[in-house]
Amino acid sequence: MDREALERRIARRLLDHIENRTTDLADDMMELSTDVYSEAHQEKEVEVLFRDRPLVLCLSGALPGPGTFRTVDLCGTPLLLTRDAGGRVHAFANACRHRGVRVVDGAGEAKKFTCPFHAWTYDLTGDLVRVPVDDAFAGMCKEDKGLVELPVAEGRGLVVGRLRPGPAVDIDDYLGPDLADELGMLDFADWKPHGEPHVHRVGANWKVTLDTFRENYHFNYLHRRTLASYAHGGVLTFDAFGPHLRNCSALRSIDELLGRPEDEWGDVTRHFSYQYQLFPNTSLTFDSRHIELWQILPVDARTSEVVHTAYLRPGLSEEERAKVVEMAPWICDTVVDGEDFWVAGRTEPGVRTGLLDTVVFGRNEPAPQHLHRGFAAALAEPRYRVR
Repeated sequence: MDREALERRIARRLLDHIENRTTDLADDMMELSTDVYSEAHQEKEVEVLFRDRPLVLCLSGALPGPGTFRTVDLCGTPLLLTRDAGGRVHAFANACRHRGVRVVDGAGEAKKFTCPFHAWTYDLTGDLVRVPVDDAFAGMCKEDKGLVELPVAEGRGLVVGRLRPGPAVDIDDYLGPDLADELGMLDFADWKPHGEPHVHRVGANWKVTLDTFRENYHFNYLHRRTLASYAHGGVLTFDAFGPHLRNCSALRSIDELLGRPEDEWGDVTRHFSYQYQLFPNTSLTFDSRHIELWQILPVDARTSEVVHTAYLRPGLSEEERAKVVEMAPWICDTVVDGEDFWVAGRTEPGVRTGLLDTVVFGRNEPAPQHLHRGFAAALAEPRYRVR
């Protein structure tokens, strides 16, 4: 895949939309029953979409080298991710095999992990290597009491795994060949986290929260005093990759390319952002300097949680790094918390009063339509039906 050709193709599509006041469109509008926000539907989604299927756990740069670890909590499941001495990634339940206590918190470098309760100790591959007063556990097979290992795989800059034991995970199978090649081309495996993840609590169903990421029809209204001055609202490309998708949004700076010959464009990635939605719940926003990872998680039918982590491209100049650091609180606090998640919370209790039987997605909102069809299809698959 030719990266420059892809980026120029995207820039041409966005410029065409700006000149003609258009955007990518779905074939029809969609009406979605408000039953999808019910408690019963939520229980099925958690089991089918989150516990039965692979999820993005983090990006590769969150485990930057051998002997590193990171703890992740998704849908009530505490995970411990490690990179062993040989560079291989492992995923475990972050729960001691003695009494179930959480073994470790945070992220960093380690050779061993010691449970704070009774000092049972595990190595990077999850093996139980020390039990104090071990004669009190005569007859117990230590080889059977390592941390519970979960399926995980790494590739294309992603760490993808399951929250329950199950089939092995294959990155390229999860992404599909076209998206696997595209993410590989973006070459972000060594981009490292900037600061600690920020957990946002949102007073809305997880799908309502997710939908705020997947259209920019609202920019000129909800974000009219903030993001609308930085990016074009109502201008978006949409491309599906199986259940996943890619949107691209045009920054206002793209206007300087209007009417200019392509051989004078230079680096067009300065003028738009890649936005990927990895099924079912992961949003990745790229620009030339950094990546925003947003993991949207159900808490209950009325509440969701968003784990937000920023990753910086290696080798940024001091000026570029300062610009990212300066913009981060504005995006995170002012725009996302103060506007997107604020308005998501205003769907409650409206979507569950019984007074609204449907919500509507227009033709100019193809990405949410695609995702909701994907959720419905997954719930209908016999192999994923709740047991």
